[in-house]
Parts: sequence; structure tokens; C-alpha cells
Amino acid sequence: MRKIRKLFVGLLSLVLAVGMTACASPASAAPDAPDAPLHFRADGSFRVMTISDIQDGADVSPAAITLMSLALDAEKPDMVVLLGDNIFDWSMSLLVSADNVKKSIDTFMAPIIERHVPFAVVFGNHDQTVPFDKEAQWNYFQTLPGALGTMNKIGDRIGNYNLVVNNTDGKPVLNLWFFDSGGSTFSAVGTQMEPEQLQWYTQASNKLTADNGGSPLPAVAFQHIPVPQMYDMLTPVAQGTPDAVQGSGTHAGTYYVANPDMVSDGTVGEGPCVLEDEKAEFDTWRAQGDIMAAVFAHDHDNDFRGTVSGIDLMYDSSVGFYSYGRGYDHGVRVFDFQQDAVKDYQTHMVYWKDLTDQQLSETELYDGTFVHSDQVIYIVIACVLAAVIIAVVLIVVIRHVRRRRARRRAPVGTSTDAS
Repeated sequence: MRKIRKLFVGLLSLVLAVGMTACASPASAAPDAPDAPLHFRADGSFRVMTISDIQDGADVSPAAITLMSLALDAEKPDMVVLLGDNIFDWSMSLLVSADNVKKSIDTFMAPIIERHVPFAVVFGNHDQTVPFDKEAQWNYFQTLPGALGTMNKIGDRIGNYNLVVNNTDGKPVLNLWFFDSGGSTFSAVGTQMEPEQLQWYTQASNKLTADNGGSPLPAVAFQHIPVPQMYDMLTPVAQGTPDAVQGSGTHAGTYYVANPDMVSDGTVGEGPCVLEDEKAEFDTWRAQGDIMAAVFAHDHDNDFRGTVSGIDLMYDSSVGFYSYGRGYDHGVRVFDFQQDAVKDYQTHMVYWKDLTDQQLSETELYDGTFVHSDQVIYIVIACVLAAVIIAVVLIVVIRHVRRRRARRRAPVGTSTDAS
């Protein structure tokens, strides 16, 4: 039902959002450097927090802000990564006003800015809006204190860049990759990484390897839509098997559970909605040899983690309460690195239930408040559009039938179209 609702509302929002386009531009071949290089603390540690799928309108859910604030205070990260679907393109408030998009950004960025935490941005499939597209959003993010990264627009993909983290001696020992996985309100169906993105990554990775004396610089990738290899950690089972979830996209119709030999921790709460580039991106990562881990968002009910072909693949949960989620298991993911052993990083989830005893409302718990607010408007619009289409079809059919009958009754040589 949830997937049907996603597609149904997506079609309607597409009708309202006709005209949304983006132009292409060439890719940069060199890795990007932050204005102020990131660095490990004096004790040799570096902590990153990912915040995913805020996915809200102009008036961001107070619960999302509470969760972000509590997590930031508890974990005290050195850097935050917004992992995509930072806004919600289905929200009626964001379809009509660029100022409302800015209001949404200002609201969810406040807890990060108030704590003076540098941040990087990744875009998701729900971040494109007509009045304020991803390029405009990127430029707006860059006006905020602590913004990192370079736009590096590749085709219509915004924000393909990397950030190096220096040790206490000023030497790069960790690299962070950020990729725009594209997509639209239709979710990830038919979406794949652009060849030019993989070309840029390969060239940039090669340069970093050369600068590191010929050894790949250990890296983590941050990307909204997961790679298809997430399914390599799942086992197909019969429908009705306890804890089984139905696959998505090309995996629809098949049911899966976590493979205990592959999944080290976390929850498989829904079928992964993945890119459809099969092995292109993942194989490129393996060939370069630098990416040791990749973290994704997009599927709010998932936060499982495992290893495929030597690369750790994992989900972050969502912090948004406007769209669907896992109730008290809404949360953030935290990474801890040590400069002398970056490959031995640690990662864990921090949930709402870990941070507060505050109760959530029934509408916030699982469905999200969207289904009790804007969705009603979309349903009304759908009904009106359907009624109009049916009326037009009926009028055309009736007129056609009447003309055919008139032609049959008219005497030979008499035109029925004279009037």
C-alpha cells in the first residue's frame, strides 16, 4: 500500500510540477577541497553524524527538530552530513513558494548552525522543487555558516564532491565522497548513476591515490539512493515468512529476510529501493579500491548494515515525521574514526528512544503527518482531474456517436457537417 501511495501521489505532484528541468554542464576532473580543511581532534578522533530524510514542508515537524537537537547534544559530532530528501517535494507549501523552501531549510539547519557544526549536503529524489530547484538550494546552503563542498554539477546532478580529513600533522588520512544519486518524485524507479559521475569519481580518486604515494586514500561514500548490492545481503524467502519484506523495482514480487551471514546489525524494515545500474557504480568503487564503506538513506524503515565484496554497506534511518518511518526508531547514524587506524572505524545508530522518553503522537509514529494533511488535497485534486478526464472522454464519444448516426440517416449527397 505504501508503494502504491508513493507512486499515486508522485504522479499528481508531477502534474503540478510540469516544467521542472535542469541543464547539463561538464564535470570537473579534480577532487574538491573544503575552504577550511577538516581535521581530527587533538586526541586523534573524528566523528561524523548523518541526518537523513527530514522530508518535510515549510513548517518542519517539531519532533524532527527535537530528535536532531538531542542527537547533536548527545553525540557532539565534528561534522554533519545531510543525506538527502532534506525537503519534501510533495508538500503543497514547497510547490508554491521559494521562500517556503528557504524557511524549511532554515528551520532544520538551526540546530546544526547553533552548535557550530560544519556540514555537507547530499541531495535525494524528493529535493527538486519548481520554485527552488537543487541548484538554488545548493547555493542557499552555501550562504549558511559551516557549509562545505563544491557544487560540481554533472548533468542534472548537483553536489558531486569530496572532502579530505587531515590528521593532527596536517596529512590527509581519510576521504569523504558525496554523490547525487538523482531520481525524482517517482522515487528510484529507472534511476542510475550517470557515466560522467563515475568518470569524475575515477579521475578524482586516481589523483588522491597518486597524492597518497600510490596507495588509495581510505574513504566513505555518502549517497541517498542505495546501490543494488544491498540485495546481496538478503535471502529470498516464501511470502508469509516472518519478518519478510517484499522487494522493490526489479525485485518486486520476491520476498526477503536478512542473511545472518551478511547482515551484522540493524533492521530490514522494507524492500530496498535501489539504483538500477546493476554493477556499474559498485564495480567502479571496487576497481578504485578506496571506498571502504558507503551509507545510504531513502528507505526510511531500514538501518541494516553488512559487507559485500569488502565494502561495508549500510543504511541510516530517517529523522522526519512528516513522511513514513519506524516510530521510536527514527534516528541518526554516527561514525567514529581514529587517525591512526581509519579503516577500523566504528558506527552505530542513535534512536529517538535512546534520547528521550517523550511520547510521539499516533500520526507521527509510522505513517507520518503527510497522510493526514497534504495527502487529502492530492486526493481531491486526483478526483477532480479524473472527473474532468471522464467528462471530456464522454463528450467526445457522444459527439462521435451522434455524428455517425446523423451520417447514416442523411440522404445520399447531403452533408451533415454543413452547420
